[in-house]
Amino acid sequence: MIMPLPGEDEGFSTGGQIDAMVMAMIDTAYDKNMGVRTIIATSLVNIGKKKPGLVLHSCHNYLRKHSKLQRDHRVVILQTMERILKETLDRVPLPLIPDLVKLASDELTATKEVQPEWQTAASGVLVALGHKYCNEVMEELVRKFQPGTLPHFFVVQTMANLATANSFGFVPFLTATLGTLLPMLGMAKQDNMKWVCVHALARFSESIEDYVANIENAPDSTINKATYSTQIFTAFDHIFNAWQQSKEAKLRLMVVEALGHMSKIILQERLEEQVPKLIPTILNMYKKHPEPFFITQGLCMILESAVANGSTMLEAQLETILNTLHAQVCVPPDFNHPLTMKNHNEVLRCFAVVARSFSDRVVAYLLQKLEGNERIRIGTLGVFKQLINSNGPHMDNKKSLVLSGLRIILADQSNKVKKIFAQVVIAMAHHGYLELEGGNLMIEFVVKQCALQPNDVVQTSKKEKVDPDPVNSAALRAMCDNVIHLITTTVVDMESVLWPFLLEFIVQPQYTDAMGTLCQSLAFIGAKKRDEETDDYKLLYEELSSLPKPNILVARLMVMAGRPDNGRKRGIHVLKLMLAMSPNIHDAVVDMWDAVIPKLIQYIEENLDDEDKWSQKSWEDLLLKLLSKTLDVVEEEEWHCDIGAALGDHIPLYQEMPEEKNFLYKCLGVVMRKVKNTQFVQKHLDIMFSSVRHNNHLEREGCAYGLGFCASSHLDIALAKLESVTKMDMARKSTGFFGLVKDKTEADVERIKSTVMLCYGYLTLFAPSDIIASRVEANILRNINPHFAHVKDTAVKQNLIRAVDLIGKALHPDHLKRNYSFSKKTELLNHMLSYMKTESTKELHNETRSLAMQSCATLVKLEPHLNDADTFDLIKVSVECMFKLPVGLLVPGKGKEEVKEEQVRQNESLVKTSFSSLHDLLSEILRKDLTPQGFLNVFKHLEPWMVSVQDHERQRSVTATLILLKFYLNNVTDMSAGSGSFTNMGTLIGRLVPRCSDPDLTVRENTVQAIQIILRIDLLYQGKTASFQDPVIEALTVIRERAAQTDPNVLYSLVNDLSKALAKKIPSEQLKPFIYMLIEGLLDVQSHCSSGACVVLNTMLKTRGTELVVDVDEMIGAIHFKLINISYQQTRTGTLRAVRTLASNHLSNVVDTLLKYPLPYDAHIQDCWKSLASDPVILKHLFDSFMDTLTRNVHYEEKIDHKTKKTISKTANVSPLTIVHALIEILAVEETEASLRDQFHRIFATLLIYVGSCVGVRPPNPPESVTKDGASGKDKKAMTKAYAAIKPSVVAVNALKALILRGQGSELIQFLESEGVWDMLQDTDKYQDGVSILAQGMAKHMTGYISKIVSCLIPTLASLYEPQRVVTAAFLAELVNQKCAGDMQLVEDIMNNLLGRMVDSCHVVRMLCIRGMGNVASLGPQQTQKYCTTVLSAMMAGMDDKEDTDDQILLESMTGLSRILVKIDESNIRPILVNIALRIRPCFEKDRATVRAVSFTLFGNLSRFGDGPSKPPFLEQIHTNFVSLLLHLNDEDEDVKKACKFTLREVGPLIGSESLNKMFQKHLLDEGSLNYGEFMFNLSKVIISDFLQKVNFYVMANVGFFKSSWPDIRGNAAMFVGFLLGNLPEASHTLITKEHVCGALILLLKDPDAAVRIKASEAMSLLPEY
Repeated sequence: MIMPLPGEDEGFSTGGQIDAMVMAMIDTAYDKNMGVRTIIATSLVNIGKKKPGLVLHSCHNYLRKHSKLQRDHRVVILQTMERILKETLDRVPLPLIPDLVKLASDELTATKEVQPEWQTAASGVLVALGHKYCNEVMEELVRKFQPGTLPHFFVVQTMANLATANSFGFVPFLTATLGTLLPMLGMAKQDNMKWVCVHALARFSESIEDYVANIENAPDSTINKATYSTQIFTAFDHIFNAWQQSKEAKLRLMVVEALGHMSKIILQERLEEQVPKLIPTILNMYKKHPEPFFITQGLCMILESAVANGSTMLEAQLETILNTLHAQVCVPPDFNHPLTMKNHNEVLRCFAVVARSFSDRVVAYLLQKLEGNERIRIGTLGVFKQLINSNGPHMDNKKSLVLSGLRIILADQSNKVKKIFAQVVIAMAHHGYLELEGGNLMIEFVVKQCALQPNDVVQTSKKEKVDPDPVNSAALRAMCDNVIHLITTTVVDMESVLWPFLLEFIVQPQYTDAMGTLCQSLAFIGAKKRDEETDDYKLLYEELSSLPKPNILVARLMVMAGRPDNGRKRGIHVLKLMLAMSPNIHDAVVDMWDAVIPKLIQYIEENLDDEDKWSQKSWEDLLLKLLSKTLDVVEEEEWHCDIGAALGDHIPLYQEMPEEKNFLYKCLGVVMRKVKNTQFVQKHLDIMFSSVRHNNHLEREGCAYGLGFCASSHLDIALAKLESVTKMDMARKSTGFFGLVKDKTEADVERIKSTVMLCYGYLTLFAPSDIIASRVEANILRNINPHFAHVKDTAVKQNLIRAVDLIGKALHPDHLKRNYSFSKKTELLNHMLSYMKTESTKELHNETRSLAMQSCATLVKLEPHLNDADTFDLIKVSVECMFKLPVGLLVPGKGKEEVKEEQVRQNESLVKTSFSSLHDLLSEILRKDLTPQGFLNVFKHLEPWMVSVQDHERQRSVTATLILLKFYLNNVTDMSAGSGSFTNMGTLIGRLVPRCSDPDLTVRENTVQAIQIILRIDLLYQGKTASFQDPVIEALTVIRERAAQTDPNVLYSLVNDLSKALAKKIPSEQLKPFIYMLIEGLLDVQSHCSSGACVVLNTMLKTRGTELVVDVDEMIGAIHFKLINISYQQTRTGTLRAVRTLASNHLSNVVDTLLKYPLPYDAHIQDCWKSLASDPVILKHLFDSFMDTLTRNVHYEEKIDHKTKKTISKTANVSPLTIVHALIEILAVEETEASLRDQFHRIFATLLIYVGSCVGVRPPNPPESVTKDGASGKDKKAMTKAYAAIKPSVVAVNALKALILRGQGSELIQFLESEGVWDMLQDTDKYQDGVSILAQGMAKHMTGYISKIVSCLIPTLASLYEPQRVVTAAFLAELVNQKCAGDMQLVEDIMNNLLGRMVDSCHVVRMLCIRGMGNVASLGPQQTQKYCTTVLSAMMAGMDDKEDTDDQILLESMTGLSRILVKIDESNIRPILVNIALRIRPCFEKDRATVRAVSFTLFGNLSRFGDGPSKPPFLEQIHTNFVSLLLHLNDEDEDVKKACKFTLREVGPLIGSESLNKMFQKHLLDEGSLNYGEFMFNLSKVIISDFLQKVNFYVMANVGFFKSSWPDIRGNAAMFVGFLLGNLPEASHTLITKEHVCGALILLLKDPDAAVRIKASEAMSLLPEY
């Protein structure tokens, strides 16, 4: 225990200033600002930790003295006292304890009315004291807790809280307390009084429990529950009988809670007496209270007490208890309201408690409840889960009963019930229930849920409300998948239950959707048992009759594996099961399956999830090969037939699964191909056709494949079956059962027809090739032909087309191994064309046209050849039916519904397939006439699409052309048709050239490649071999690669290089048509393409023009037309050359004409200026003319007020503005750089002056020539508006920017942009600063021009126009700063001229001149010394400038002085050193932050002279300004902070303290982050150590800043005082005028700024020893 500090037991006041400060803080503790209140309270607590007696005594006295104090203020003080007591209770002086107890007690009961905030605070003080001084507190409370008089509410409340806080201290008082309280219970009439009594009894009971539970540490080990059971029972009896029926809900709930706690104290016999009344009463409360948690909580405690030690006292009440609890557990918890969750869990706990003594009754009751509605079943199952998981010994003999009783749930259709039941099942699995009889039914239930369809929705009756929180089937299914997986892999005992039981579900159709889950579980167990060679691995099919036989398993699993991505990617699990089961299938397949199936598994793992890699057809081929090999290795005809029979039997399993059914038919076909039994084959062909759904293409295709596979071994049987189907099933009437006739609809017949047609196709393809040709026309086409005409059904149409394609493939010489002339070819082609024509060109919604084109391509390959008319129609129809389709989603629209991703993928695949079919068809047509004319015959159908405005149409046309050209090049062999060259190549290439610069990248690449192929074909016609490589033609490969880039320069280069190659390769006889096609290309709808045509045309005219007669006049006439109509720059470039040619002969006229065009210039005029600028001779003339005009002309017109003589407005003159506009365009041309070198200084000076002239200038008025009478009113209005939009300052700045950029000043431009100079030059307030930065940049980056620029500028210092003088003075002043690039003579000239303007009428010019003088500091010590006297005089004069109302000249003078001081000798400054220090001191507190920053910096620079003869007076100035510097170190302005950091670092070495200097140098870094409070705290220690005698001086200086106008400075000063006084050793306290300082701090508690009040209170918290 920490003993009281010396003296604290004698008196609580210190007699120092801290007493007053504490009292002042107590007085202001209830500040209007919440933040201040918090800090004051914290400060009091901090002082209280060191001086608990003082603060607590002060609070005590303050509250005693101010009995009328505002209530909230009292609360704050009491809360502060509580916080201090909690921290320092062991150090509070003992004599003070009774006073504090009495005060808190009095505050507690000062008013009879309940005022919670006040009385809670007082109660908190008593409870805090009671942690150690429980006796004193209880004695005080007992005085106000007298028999016969109802105590104050908060007296009882405090006792309750004290019981919780200190049970060891409180419980010994409990007998007396209860002795007083119990007789008074009847006197409590108010509900709040009753509530607090009940609350107290609950806490008392808890306290007894706590005491007894920790009896080994208790002061009196003889106390036990029985000690108080009688008194507690008396209270129990009263509050239960008298208050339980109160109308106040809160009271009733409190009573229940209290009864729960009290039930654990009273004797069980007494509790048993009360149970008959107690339990029904509590249970009835559920009806009255919407929030049941507190009732359940109390009830649970009572139930625990009632069943303790195996008691059965609840037996009579059990039914009621269970009924009530069950009603509660059936209420679904609301997850948004935590109390409902708590209640639900507490109810479950109640069931678990009751089951300890009544497990039979509870289980029987719950089983009975399972027959209720959904909500009841869910609640009941939740209880079962709780009971099973609790796993007490009382449940061990109930497992079978529970298992059988839960069977009723198996038939439930509610997903919510299923979900909770699945949770019960997994609980049972973990606790050994499922190994008992009936456990397999639970497994079957879960498996059934694994097969749920995601869109299953359980229909509710109209009376039932819509479920707000439904369980969807997908979520339930996923959960049950996990349940099966978990019990398979984590519960070892479940293996015997699951194996081989789960195999029974494999073939049952209702579990097909659970196949993946079943196979995963079986594969896991099977593989494990196979590896471990367990006894139960080998299946005894004869004994286990319910298991599917091997042939059935093979048939089922093979089909399931056929679609591995279906059934939630079941394929891999099916294959793993086949691998695990192979010894149970047939001994002969084991080795083969062990070798093949792992490879299939690997194939799925690597490819299934990648759409680009996965091929369903390849996968089916692999699986059918596995089936075929399986049949081969098991050489048993009967076994083969068994598998075939199983496949036939399984067809109904896939009634709604067309993909799986498709594969089943294929498997059956493979089996029939292997089987020799014709009866088996006929029977299963009948089964196939009787089971296939003819309206489903997948089933239809599977059937056709199966029949085709069968036909490869049994052709006649297959043909006979098709003929039978045609006769019997395709008739409108057919005989049904018992001879009854039933009609088929037309749709039925059409669907059957679709299947039959497809079957004929696959039969033809798979039939033996040596005999099929004889059967095609005799048997097959004879049956198909009647069905081609008038087809309405799309499916029939598509399958007819497929049949034709398959027949065509079957009749190809490569298939037949001999030539064959197909007489029906043209007839079939016409059918295909008619189908294509009927397809819509607005949408692509099926594969009819793709299939038709594939069939046509197949037929074209067959003999005999097509005639020209048929070929023309075939190309025209096929191209139009594809090219006319729009781009994008080519499927029927569905209103505003979003298109699904799958739909987009399907469409993209359909489009790709369709175009591939078209290209194949065109290639086959071309193959039949592989000549230049033959190619042109096809190309003329593609050509019109090549100039379409639609990108996709051009792309389709060029792509098709390229594919045909490649085909031509790769397949042409006969060169005789070309007459030594590829005729028509000029026309072809001329049409293709514009596409080389098409905006579509694909079009560009393909076009260049197409041209290259044409030129290669031409080489073949010239007699060159296919391997011959012409370097010019091969170079086009590189051009093609460049065509993929989007850079316009690369594109231009590409076309240019292409044009050079073409100029060399186009033969003379092809030149003229080529040129004509290029001219037509100039009008191409794509601007890039017209530009490309222009480039090639220019090159051809330049290199091959001698071969053409060109009409020059006509071409010149076209220049103007092209210029107006061609907007693309590359196309315009060639056109603009003509303008330059004209100007070289008639320069003046062209220039004068161009200058007369209205501003701003349009794009055509701008391009003309640029074109002129590219000629050096023209350019020099333009520069001379423009500079003379700009120097001579007045830049703006002023409007002056005649009375005040002030300028009202300035308006720009048009003439200089037009020239500056033209200069901007000229300077944009790179070629001007060379000519600019000699003219740069002159143009720069002229434009700089013009920039100054344009600041604040209004737009010009339109010239009369533009708004002449001939113009319409609308044109005049538009022109006036255009001129009004011109900003002269922007134009002038842009011209200057263009000049610098063209003068190779890119680094300067970057510098100026980074500084924001361009915006500054347009701002009337900042333009002179912009000019200064510009001068700085010029001196750094363009040094060579400085001297000449100065020569051009100096005359302007005497200009009549103020802006021009300002600009010049600013530029020259900065040049001095930049040392004029080392030219000291130039510096002297500038200094003399600046001195001459020190009397300028404009104060801005005077300020800039002073800046220039100050910049002498940049010239080095020698030059600075040279101008020292002059400059110092100018600076001192500037500091006294009377017209300097905004401190600009003062600021500049101080800045200049700061810089000069660094460079001059002490002798120059000594006479005025103190004068300067005194002059700048008032500037430290100026409102303008810049002035403060500069003045602090200047003081820092003065320190340079503080270490010589001037040290004593200067040191005095340092100490005088020291506090100001430290306070402004935390100034609101960053620049001021940095200035103070700099100055403190500078004065540090002079101040006479090494420690102080080290701190300044280490912590006060310009860019460093300073923790001001921590720094000042540490600094104050050093000040005390090194300048003890100065401390009072510094403290008083800080006190002076308590009245600063800045809140930050007042707060800094308060904290500085706190740190100084707080760290001052007690022995040195006499140095301080404590009364004055502390009094000033106290006054700051009343400061209007909250932050200052906070700082003041924090400062006071540091002064507990004063």
